[in-house]
Amino acid sequence: MVLQREVAERLANEAVKADRQQQIVELGGLKLLLPLTKSEDNEVQRLAAHALANLSVSTDNQIKLARQGGVEMLITLLPNKNVHVQRQAAKALANLGVNVENKITIAELGGIPPLVNLIESSEENVQIEAVAALANLAVNDENEVSIGESGALPLIVQCGRSSNVELLSQASRALRNLSVDAANKEIIYDCGGYELLQELSESRHERIAAQARRALVNLGKGNRK
Repeated sequence: MVLQREVAERLANEAVKADRQQQIVELGGLKLLLPLTKSEDNEVQRLAAHALANLSVSTDNQIKLARQGGVEMLITLLPNKNVHVQRQAAKALANLGVNVENKITIAELGGIPPLVNLIESSEENVQIEAVAALANLAVNDENEVSIGESGALPLIVQCGRSSNVELLSQASRALRNLSVDAANKEIIYDCGGYELLQELSESRHERIAAQARRALVNLGKGNRK
């Protein structure tokens, strides 16, 4: 266990450096990290997930990680009882979900339901990463529908009432991406999302206000059908 921790910690620290991210993968770093996500030691799992989250910032690594089984392993970490493991796994999936093909892969491998479950976490840092991941996955028509059907929208609207600026930012972005589908529009209206977005559109934080305004445009500026 000690050796596993040392390996995972070193890779997590090195993966923070942009110039090392691709190099670590090219030198076989994923072959070391991915098995560590199955460790019985939560700290090893956390460090491994943290390293994968850092490595997945690289667009090239996003593809390689998915092709080497990274998506499956990260999804298995989402229900972990350790909130720090949950956070890093969700963060890594949020990064992987930027890639067009990975959006489909994550959904097909069952990543949406456990991410939705994490929105109800008592830890805001976990909520932030889970909502961010769903926001990225929602930039896909089928995923947008699936997320809406999963019961995520009322939970995301609730996150939009937080005092945490980053959670507000991710919630407003998620609502923007999820407000294109007709059925989702109805859900957003029914759970008070329209009124919330009106409030957020006047936020002093421009990135929150901008996303809220775009979501309102998607909703039709109140012209409910």
